[in-house]
Amino acid sequence: MQHSVKPRNCEVLLNYDCNARCRFCYHPDSVLTRAQDRMSFKQAAEALYRGRLDGAWCAYLIGGEITLRPDLPKIIKAAKSIGYPYIQVMSNGLKLADFNYARKLADAGANIFRLSIHGHKPDLHDYLVGVPGSFKKILKAFENVLKLNAELSVNIALNRHNYKFLEEILKIVAGKFKIEDFNVIFPHYSGAMSEHAEEFKVSVSQAAPYARKSLEYLRSSKAAIEDTILINFSPCNLPEAAHLMSEWGPPGSGAKDDPFFHMDGQNDRVHEIKKRLCVKNKACAGCIYDSKCFGFEKKYAELFGSREFKPVKKRVPAFPLKPSHRRLKRALEILKKDV
Repeated sequence: MQHSVKPRNCEVLLNYDCNARCRFCYHPDSVLTRAQDRMSFKQAAEALYRGRLDGAWCAYLIGGEITLRPDLPKIIKAAKSIGYPYIQVMSNGLKLADFNYARKLADAGANIFRLSIHGHKPDLHDYLVGVPGSFKKILKAFENVLKLNAELSVNIALNRHNYKFLEEILKIVAGKFKIEDFNVIFPHYSGAMSEHAEEFKVSVSQAAPYARKSLEYLRSSKAAIEDTILINFSPCNLPEAAHLMSEWGPPGSGAKDDPFFHMDGQNDRVHEIKKRLCVKNKACAGCIYDSKCFGFEKKYAELFGSREFKPVKKRVPAFPLKPSHRRLKRALEILKKDV
């Protein structure tokens, strides 16, 4: 099998329903209780097979909350039999607080668990997730994944209630648990996040100082990072951290866009989805990143306008934090055996 230079993900959206009620979710409130809206096992297996043929190296299984599917171990086993060296389960961690369930998924072949934490204290995280006791459960889920010797990744979705506490959240993620792979996600104003924007919205200008403060914490604590850690940020807002951003421009020369399979089985592309969401203003034409950057999301501009996005005229020194790409290097070694 032929592979691109950089191993890629195949994202498969398995279902919308969820056992949490995050009011900043990117899916609408109306779909989070619809358990009947799930990709069939056959469609999931076909999507994974097509993604592998396309050169994807990681089966990235996403929802909704995919641990609600009784057939999730079967889907994981299918991904393993298709030949994915990495199989990633994205979850809110509620069910993974049960060690026996976490072990069941790991035994099926899941070797990366991407879990979400949105607060540094129980009251904040529990409020944002909408489930009492969820903070205690996510920390237990972290422990379970590490006990299973699986790789642990983390998503942190910023909003009005937690952006000032990003450093404190990272002290748990990168400090206490020594997790190297994590994403700090600036809000996508879609789904429930759009519906509840008045309560949860935060602007780039508000969030950027706290992002800088958090990067300084990572530098001073000598925390290791696996890859890019800033999602849905634009380089004009944090030009010194452009090298730490993901999904703000198309793949590099010679690289292919990651496949994304919607719940109906239709194949899409990650960066194409991003491009459809974004717009630019006239000033962007004078930016050194104009040919690469997608701009900013249309819905954001509706809420805040576009004056915060100003062209970068010259490169600034990069923030002294470099991804290690340890997982990527390990994956390439695995993939060499498959060629």
